[in-house]
Amino acid sequence: MQVSIIEEDDKRIKLSLRDVPLSIVNALRRIIINEVPVMAVDDVLIIENTSSMMNEVLAYRISLIPYVTDLENYKLPEECDCKSAVGCEKCTVRFSLKAVASDSVITVYSRDIQPVGETGKVRPINGDFPIIKLAPNQAIELELYVRLGKGKKHAKWQPGIATLSYDDKGKYLFVESFGFLEPRRIILEAVKIFEETLTGLNQAIIDAIRGEKNEEKDGKV
Repeated sequence: MQVSIIEEDDKRIKLSLRDVPLSIVNALRRIIINEVPVMAVDDVLIIENTSSMMNEVLAYRISLIPYVTDLENYKLPEECDCKSAVGCEKCTVRFSLKAVASDSVITVYSRDIQPVGETGKVRPINGDFPIIKLAPNQAIELELYVRLGKGKKHAKWQPGIATLSYDDKGKYLFVESFGFLEPRRIILEAVKIFEETLTGLNQAIIDAIRGEKNEEKDGKV
């Protein structure tokens, strides 16, 4: 097997894979999309919303903003020891968004989202995402709860685009990051998940086969 990087920048990476089964490369592509965890707004507490936008639409727009992801210091909610719906400092990062339009129309951007307490490197990847326009005398106030999640649960947790192509020379895996993680990190996390899955499957098969053999021995007189 031979793997090489043929294109790379801060948002994209393209790998050439020779003598690697197509099914393996496609499995890696699916893991990138569905299994690599990244951070996005999971819950929104709307304290005030006098704008013309419905609460559900406002919350949905905010949830689609990508956040710089910290995999070292935060856990998936289902893997956190707190087992709390609200979360704790190990699985949840809190932000707030408050804006008031006094005498003119204003546009609220992702740069207006402010951290609550310690957030480390977790933040919106870009401050220029428009969220909502407020007319005079309109206001919004929200609390945002950012958590790790996976793309198989919701598209807002997909780390990027992953496509597969092939020709007579080999297979090509192209990954474009949405900004949560660097392209290289996305692939490395996917490989780690793939390896852990195969290791678990291998052990489960071995245990099942050995268990059946032991049952057969116990059944013999």
